[in-house]
Amino acid sequence: MARYGGEITAAFPGGGGGGIAGASTGPTTPAASPYQVPIEIEEQVDSPFGNIEVPDSRGCCSGFTGSLTKIFFILHLLAFIALTIFLGVQASLHQNPAYKPFSNFIPLVSSVIVSTIVACFWVILAVTKPPKAIKTSLWAAPVFALACDVVILLVGNPAALGIGVLVVVFAVAAGLYSCWATGPRLRHASEMLSTSVNGAHLPPTTSCFVVFVLLATFGYMAFWTVAISCIAAAEGHFMNYRLAYVASLLVSMAWTMQVLRYIVYVAVVKLAHGRFVYGICMPGGAVEVFRGTIFGPTFGDICMGAMAVPVNSAVRGWARAMKAATGGNDEFIFSGRGCCFSISEKMLGRANRWGFVHVGARGKAFCVASRDVWSLFVLRGIAELVDSDLTGSFCFLSSVTAGALASLVAGSWALATVDKDHKKIALPVAIYAFLIGYYMCRMMIAWPQACVAAYHVAYAENPHNPQLGTLIPEHLRELQSLAADRDRPRVVDSSDDIYDS
Repeated sequence: MARYGGEITAAFPGGGGGGIAGASTGPTTPAASPYQVPIEIEEQVDSPFGNIEVPDSRGCCSGFTGSLTKIFFILHLLAFIALTIFLGVQASLHQNPAYKPFSNFIPLVSSVIVSTIVACFWVILAVTKPPKAIKTSLWAAPVFALACDVVILLVGNPAALGIGVLVVVFAVAAGLYSCWATGPRLRHASEMLSTSVNGAHLPPTTSCFVVFVLLATFGYMAFWTVAISCIAAAEGHFMNYRLAYVASLLVSMAWTMQVLRYIVYVAVVKLAHGRFVYGICMPGGAVEVFRGTIFGPTFGDICMGAMAVPVNSAVRGWARAMKAATGGNDEFIFSGRGCCFSISEKMLGRANRWGFVHVGARGKAFCVASRDVWSLFVLRGIAELVDSDLTGSFCFLSSVTAGALASLVAGSWALATVDKDHKKIALPVAIYAFLIGYYMCRMMIAWPQACVAAYHVAYAENPHNPQLGTLIPEHLRELQSLAADRDRPRVVDSSDDIYDS
């Protein structure tokens, strides 16, 4: 698939059928949309998230980086398999007599099963009843987080107490966020999720592919639980590096699960984007799209984006948390807040999840696609709307709920099968189970999130596309009206006694 720097396209009603730059030249790419014609944009676009110099996004990143990342990812999987075999051999030859499989391995396996069930529940609820799914995630995350915290605190050691305090802080913050995320934002998020999922008209074979990826994820997680359990089951000279083994396995799980998540994301977004922009199903159907996603050149960009996007999200989340904590205070102790925001704003224009839309639909390199898509958002005046959309929060809170449920089951099992002197083993089991549940659900929930991203990008490419309706313009007008009401000075009636105390 050919890669291009990407010419930003805009739409005019009734416009001619101009070519779409950056599109794949392969035989499976449909003809250009009749609603789009290419235009030139300014060299620099002023954004509240930082100025984005558009020409720099053309040719700054080639397929070489993606290919290198793909090779590195494959080597990492081979290293993961080798490490698992090594740990298994060590556990067989030098078994720890204090190790109890029913208190360690079995709870983790149960967490994988619970996570799979909960992840399927969330994606089915999000696809069939989007408004109910969003509302459920807002209250379920803090409730189940507190329930999981009870299990953690029952361990009774200082580490468990520290983690328990952090969980309580998160639950309170999530509860406050649920109270704040009401009104127009909640209504718009529900309508957006419902419109994008229903409007994408994904073929039935999409479900088959998602199930296939789910089975692959289940297999990887089962293999991962064997590796992490062998660390506790083995002893000897080579087991003096337990922390290094655990850290390696955690990094492997994070990267692998993000890659699997964005495989689903890119494949679904390509199908949805074709429907929103062209009004047709992609030639070759879902099978061809999914095959091209896994075995095509986009896989390298998925591996690269799977590293960059979570880092950007973490930095951005930390910056927002610092902003909420400082309350606008500019003291020196809070000077790191501005630094975090500056870094996150620059990263957002160069590595974001919306860039995966052009990775799948246009065949662009990831960094090129991210810059072009964000430039379009800024150009259309919807950058803040897209960045503050509740869909991302819904996916995160849904995954937290799944992780908390898995941790609750595994942690309770571990506590119930050990004596008082060995309660401490329940803490790592609960943590590992939470990560398993979180990533399993994160992978599955990428389906509806991809539909929303495709809708946003399709609107940015052509705000006059009749297939998209008026959902975004109406919400923009609503937000502008609310902002005007807040900024409007209060008029004091002459009959009011302003000196009344």
